[in-house]
Amino acid sequence: MSQQSVAAQTLLQNLKVPEGDKTYEKILDAGLSLFVEFGLRRTTMEDVATRAGIGRATAYRRFTDKDQLIQVVILRECQRELTKIEADLRKIEGGLERVLESFVLAVTRAYRHPLLSRLMTSEPETILPMLTQRLWQMMGFFRIYLASLLDKVKKDGAIRDQSSEMLAELMLRLMQSMVLSPDGVMNPADEASVRKVADLYLRPLLAR
Repeated sequence: MSQQSVAAQTLLQNLKVPEGDKTYEKILDAGLSLFVEFGLRRTTMEDVATRAGIGRATAYRRFTDKDQLIQVVILRECQRELTKIEADLRKIEGGLERVLESFVLAVTRAYRHPLLSRLMTSEPETILPMLTQRLWQMMGFFRIYLASLLDKVKKDGAIRDQSSEMLAELMLRLMQSMVLSPDGVMNPADEASVRKVADLYLRPLLAR
């Protein structure tokens, strides 16, 4: 089973996401498009129901409130991006290089994501506390993935024998800092800058 699959299964178990529920997916799609277009504050559950082409009561049967919808929309986007990242990592030779590339791809793609870009620009006071304090599932989701990847690479002898959980959390906190506090010399919008961070600081930490 792939690292992405293990992480995704854990996430889905925590959220109890119903598989194959097309109405549920329509609500998530509608929520995502409205959040990108209008932001979180200006979007109501009624707006989401209308965009999804369903009744208000149907939307509330799937999600108790807008906060829950926001969390699941964000977490689903994380899952989607992780799927793309894992596909790209298959092209990379060498375990250490895959770990470093996972960091580069995660930082640059998170920063460029339309939803995060919209919210960081229009309502940072809403999204920053949510991402740093309330969405604990997101940190756990990516920590599971990274720790699993690190364990595999460690067995192949490509990196030092250190705590995978601790290394994963260290990488995640660095990613989070770069994406959510972009004003500095470590520019998440510049892939070359992110690669330099990975090469100068993560490579010596991980390499045998």
